[in-house]
Amino acid sequence: MPQVTFLGVKLVDGLKRRNWLAYLFAVFISSGYAGALSILQPGLLQVIGIPYAEQATLTGMLGGLQEAIFIVMMGLYGVLADLFGRRVVYVFGLALTAIGFTLYGSATSVEELILYRVIVAFGSAAIVGMMVTVVADYSHNTTRGKANGMQGAVATFGAFIPPILAALPKGFVTSGYSEATAQQATFAIAGALGAVAAVVAFIGLSKMIGTVVQSTKEPLLVMLSKGAKAAKNPAIALSYGAAFISRGDLAVTGAFMGLWLVQFGTGTLQLSTSDAMAQLAVPAILMVVGGALVGSILTGYISDKVTRISAVSIASGLAGCVYSAMYFVSDPTASWVFPLLFVMGIAEISAFVASQALVGEQAPKDRKGAVIGLFGVAGAVGILLATTGGGYLFGHVSPSSPFVLFGVLNLVVFVWSLILSRRLSNLKSTEQ
Repeated sequence: MPQVTFLGVKLVDGLKRRNWLAYLFAVFISSGYAGALSILQPGLLQVIGIPYAEQATLTGMLGGLQEAIFIVMMGLYGVLADLFGRRVVYVFGLALTAIGFTLYGSATSVEELILYRVIVAFGSAAIVGMMVTVVADYSHNTTRGKANGMQGAVATFGAFIPPILAALPKGFVTSGYSEATAQQATFAIAGALGAVAAVVAFIGLSKMIGTVVQSTKEPLLVMLSKGAKAAKNPAIALSYGAAFISRGDLAVTGAFMGLWLVQFGTGTLQLSTSDAMAQLAVPAILMVVGGALVGSILTGYISDKVTRISAVSIASGLAGCVYSAMYFVSDPTASWVFPLLFVMGIAEISAFVASQALVGEQAPKDRKGAVIGLFGVAGAVGILLATTGGGYLFGHVSPSSPFVLFGVLNLVVFVWSLILSRRLSNLKSTEQ
């Protein structure tokens, strides 16, 4: 059977281009969901009437709740994906997330926000895990960097979905809708996107590839335990650390850049909520997304040219410098901040792509779902720190402090990767 390729990515035997294209479409919508609440929620909180001073704390609490569910569920979803296949778990996640988003816009109290966020969290945990697992299954190791770079590029295009959705409430209000109804309509549209993606994934993803231990009948806890033991491999352990910081980077930017700009716009500049979102938050997010598009392609190429550990070093070092530089930002609308946000986009997606390429290379074939599930757990812990700790720092220290925290943590992973790279290089020289 001839080798199937798609734009330089070599696909594993038995996989068709339509399977890969269906996966990329699911990634496009999935990544849109990943950042949608971060940019849509500030406007919803204003409409509901949440006190201004409590919004950062509530944002952090809701994000923390979601990540706590991620921590509990992602390893389990990884094992279930090994048992029943990636397709089943991915479709379930997309459908449940679509339901959660549709309900979220109708929330009128903190209690309803919590309930609907739980629904979104259970669905999103499956989505995030399968985004990483499927690309590891579908691509040959020789082009794993390009495959993750392509996935990152598509995910970056998906990240344009939240700004587009965030611009809808202003249009609805202009057409005569109330602010509350405008929010409901926007979230309903977001839910419809997930329903379409679930149908595409159900029809298009491979039914066979990715179901690897169905016949072993191992208990779930045994499978989880064996997946956890894989972290004895130093490279897998580093990939978990890289997942921690890369997901935290994305979470900090997504959760607090939009909130910072909306608060600055409505407070300092006296803009309406919808104007602050359209004039400040959306352009800033688009700068980050533009940088991420460049970074995903560049890092995918680099990851196939250097060792995967070196790729992590490059990405974490850049992210450490950029996020730490946010310490000097006092006015988030200053002209020099926008180029910094562009570089931030490059840095955050580079860490994301490099960490995925590393774990995809190192995860054992027969435990890939479980290992990548735990990789997702490490990322969820990073997001939990970013959202809960970041929410506290944002509200009680300064809006830039969550960014600085992850700048320091990125530098820690940078040093870790350099040490491991040197150790493996010395070991290789000794063996020769």
